[in-house]
Amino acid sequence: MAIHGTGGEGKRLPRMAASLMMHFASEREPTFGVHKASLKPPLPVHGFGDPPCAPAEGCSSRSPDLLLPQAPSENPSTSRPGTPVTPTLEPPALMQDEDIDQLDCPSLWSLASTSEGESTLLGQGDTAESSPKRGTRTGVRFTDWHKDRVAALCSERFDKLLRECPEYHSTKSCVAAFILEREVTDTGGQCCEHYEVVALGTGQNCCSGWLCFTGSVVHDCHGIVIARRALKRYLYKQLMLFYSSEPELCKRSIFQSTPTEKLLQVKPQIYLHLYTSQTPKGAAQCILMRSQSSGYPSLKLQCHAKGSLIPAAFLRPSVWGARICCMSDSAKLTRWTVTGLQGALLSHFIKPLYITSAILGDISHHAENVSNIINKRLGTDVKDLLPPPYQQTNIFFQNGENVGPAVSSDHCRDFSVNWCLGDSSIEILDSTTGYAISCSPFVSGPGFSSRLCKRAQYFSFRKVAVLSGQQDLLSFATYRKAKMAAHLYQNAKTVVNQQFMANNAGPWNSKNLVDCFSR
Repeated sequence: MAIHGTGGEGKRLPRMAASLMMHFASEREPTFGVHKASLKPPLPVHGFGDPPCAPAEGCSSRSPDLLLPQAPSENPSTSRPGTPVTPTLEPPALMQDEDIDQLDCPSLWSLASTSEGESTLLGQGDTAESSPKRGTRTGVRFTDWHKDRVAALCSERFDKLLRECPEYHSTKSCVAAFILEREVTDTGGQCCEHYEVVALGTGQNCCSGWLCFTGSVVHDCHGIVIARRALKRYLYKQLMLFYSSEPELCKRSIFQSTPTEKLLQVKPQIYLHLYTSQTPKGAAQCILMRSQSSGYPSLKLQCHAKGSLIPAAFLRPSVWGARICCMSDSAKLTRWTVTGLQGALLSHFIKPLYITSAILGDISHHAENVSNIINKRLGTDVKDLLPPPYQQTNIFFQNGENVGPAVSSDHCRDFSVNWCLGDSSIEILDSTTGYAISCSPFVSGPGFSSRLCKRAQYFSFRKVAVLSGQQDLLSFATYRKAKMAAHLYQNAKTVVNQQFMANNAGPWNSKNLVDCFSR
């Protein structure tokens, strides 16, 4: 994702992205007035077997879902017969999912047909009619529209997803979501920016027990972390579209190839934004931890261990090696400004994917302070040490509207919801165990392992390796070896970790043994 006013080929960036970059260049922050967005909700996406619905009230047009294939929906029952099978490219029973059963038969995929009155927008979500006029899409007024629209889309998407489980609605107090912005053409032939929620997660806890070495437990269930895991699931689906044998499906993917490079890249004029109803835990919430003399790089790395958030340097190695210890959201966001959101496995296929802007629903922390902590705590020494295509980026933070309740109910305090575009239903995890609850609308199998766990994502990685014809990626004996083989990503991550140490921020807790499971 570019971070300049024009792309590498001289193409104009969406006005939202260009406006944000102008703010960085001038070191100015916009005013933070909040007002309700009087915009109609986006249409629900039924990418995997859900029946199409009528256009939302007040919408003059409806767009087909051009991003994802349809496949038979999963069985929503709480358990399934059968046991895990021996390691092959067939998914084990506890890893079964709605989007992988038909991948070997692309001819079975079908796209929703267009209906009368549909626009030319790519996907279902924001429409051209709800965007400001072309002449007013710059400056503070547009960034105010941006943050309100992002918050409105996240709220509407969450509310629609939770209609089937209203008893878990208070998990909205700790919701995070990723929104894809792209430049499209409206019915009048004018360019406009189209927004769409592609991944969503809720949660406010980590597991506090012993480490799991099978890859079947989600250790960190904080909203931002769950939303990022759901985003990676969405990216795997997009890769499966790109490597489809059907050209029409391939064109629906957000990725494109380049003649001179092996790694895929996101198509031009596509940007990623984050919404979070809570300020990222860790340094971003602890302004007083910063020494006035040493500045932001002096902020200590913090991690969740035994139910508390403590400096990582205070943890004994015996605790690291046996108990679940998860780095804070603030620390992870800082690292993602360099490594990107895609993680190690996806780095075998795509270039790094960076966050353009983040909307904070928590008004108790000013966006400028959070921005300084996330963007400045590494300093500037890492820029010249990073291997291309990795770079040090900035996330543009804004205060926005909090779309959920102040706190979760006691009933929902330990629950975590996840969803990505194309999923026919949400999955609900118990954050104290890292497994899906028995009454979750989506359950992978009798083991209740999440569709976001490491083992599930490793299966998706191997599936994409087959579809892309990269047989060498199937030779790794363990999940960890597959991760370590992403050399450029690992180099960038090492630079970040070493910079934290050079700043006396403390060590990054790496759970190497947790990754040593086989397929």
